[in-house]
Formats: sequence, C-alpha cells, structure tokens
Amino acid sequence: MRPAYLAAACVLTLLQWCLNAARFQILVNSLGNGVGFFTSLRAFMANVFLSAVTPSQTGGGPIQIYILNQAGVPIAKGFAGCLMGAVLSVVCLFASTVAILAGQPRLRAEFGTHLTGVITTVVIVFSALAALFFLSIFKLDVVKRLTGRTLLATTRLLRIGKRLGLTKRVLGGFDEYRESIFLLAGKRKGRVGAAFALTFAGIAVNCLIALALLKSLNVGFDASRVYLAQFILLFIAYFSPTPGASGIAEFSNYWILSSLSVTAGVLGIYTVMWRFFTSYAGVAVGGVVMGAALARKESA
Repeated sequence: MRPAYLAAACVLTLLQWCLNAARFQILVNSLGNGVGFFTSLRAFMANVFLSAVTPSQTGGGPIQIYILNQAGVPIAKGFAGCLMGAVLSVVCLFASTVAILAGQPRLRAEFGTHLTGVITTVVIVFSALAALFFLSIFKLDVVKRLTGRTLLATTRLLRIGKRLGLTKRVLGGFDEYRESIFLLAGKRKGRVGAAFALTFAGIAVNCLIALALLKSLNVGFDASRVYLAQFILLFIAYFSPTPGASGIAEFSNYWILSSLSVTAGVLGIYTVMWRFFTSYAGVAVGGVVMGAALARKESA
C-alpha cells in the first residue's frame, strides 16, 4: 500500500466529519443558541453511531437532540435543527444522483434496475415524510390536538402525576418548533444556504475517500466515473433499510466497482477499507461519544 494516499484518506475522513459538524452548528445557532463546534461535532458523531445501529440513517436524531439539550438547547429547537439538516442531506443526495444519472448514461446502465428500485422507495418515503412535515407546519392545531389527547390518555394509563403540566410543556414545544422552522425558512435562509453548501461539500469530500483508497492500492481505474459513482452509492446507502446499510453498501460497492473495470483481485480489500473509512471509523468514535454522554447523565 502507498502510505501517502492512505494518510490522505484519513485526512478526508476527518474533514468530512468537521464539515458536517460545522453545518449543523450553523443550523442550531441560527435559532438563537450558542452551541460550540466541539458540541456540534459530538452530536454529529453520536448521530453517526445510532444511525448505524438502527434501520435508517435518520435514526440518530434522538441522541443528537439529547446532546444538544445537555448543552442548553431546547428540545424543540434541537429537533428543528436536526430536521433541517436531514432535509438538506436528502436534497443534496437526491439532486446529485439525478444529475449524474442524467448526464452519465453509462453509469445509469451499470446501476440498472437495482437503482430503479431504490429511487422508487426513496420517492415513496420522501413523499410521506414531506406530507408529515407540511402537516406539522400548516396543520399544527390538528397535530397538537391529537398529541394532547394521546399524551393525556397515556399518562393516565401509566398513572403519571402532573399530567396536565406535562402535556402543556409538550404542546408548547410544538409551537417553538414551528417558529424555529419559519425562522430558518425566513430571516435565516442565508445561513441555511451556507449549511446547504457545507452539506454538499461534506458529501463531495466523502466521495474522494474512494479515490484515495484505490490510489493507495496502486490499481488502475477511471477516476471520474468512480468518483461520480460514489454519490450514487452514498444515495443507496443512506436509504437502505438495514442498520448502517450493512450488506447493501458492500454488495453495491463491489458490484459497481467491478463493472467500472477496477482490478477484481483487490476489490475485497478495497471494500473493507472503504467501509472502514466511510462508516465504521465514525461509528466507533460515535459510540464512545454516546457512551460518554449517557455516563454523564447517570453521574448527574
């Protein structure tokens, strides 16, 4: 292996973590909170861990909100920031994938029916989530009424005291959430634009990791096609129904890289290295961060 390119893969991995932390910091601080970069980085890395052990890339949201709440960010504002971050990620991945497939017919043919099924699933899931999002904004009274009744019935069944006060706090959080979304879409849209740019930059840097790893293995490949294929592979992995896209990411990567004339003899080694740098390293760091956050809560 060529150490210089392996070192480059390490630097790119750290850089994309920092870019994601910076964009999340911008979103949260746009809502009037003074969250530091290190806190934002901790929240992002914990999100990476929980997303990898749940069957959805958005499954890490709760721990992200929890760490922000420990830093003094209200739950409703933390939720609004996480939601906007997830929306930016989906838009960037979807737009880049559609643009690449439209401009690269050879890549479109190589991904074939496998990608068609993924895109169909994404459109269905995204449409359902978009409907829920607009319902929570423009029909909030309906959501609050249903939530209030459900919460009162649940707390009564579980014999939890101060049911009315708890319900009022939760419903008040809905109003704060809507105000935060309107703030991001209005007066803070410039910062949302900056967060969007950082989101795309993080994805683009992540895609460079594959090139560095293949260079480190000293194999021949078409750099432009491999790089563009990474965007589509990230798109597939993001919406895969298995925890951390396990199995699906490895199979898709091996299959596509072999069709792009990458030397078959090193594809197994490359696939393991690629998953380590793009997933498992972040999961390991995120697990440590999450454990530390929960331990801090228990000691308090």
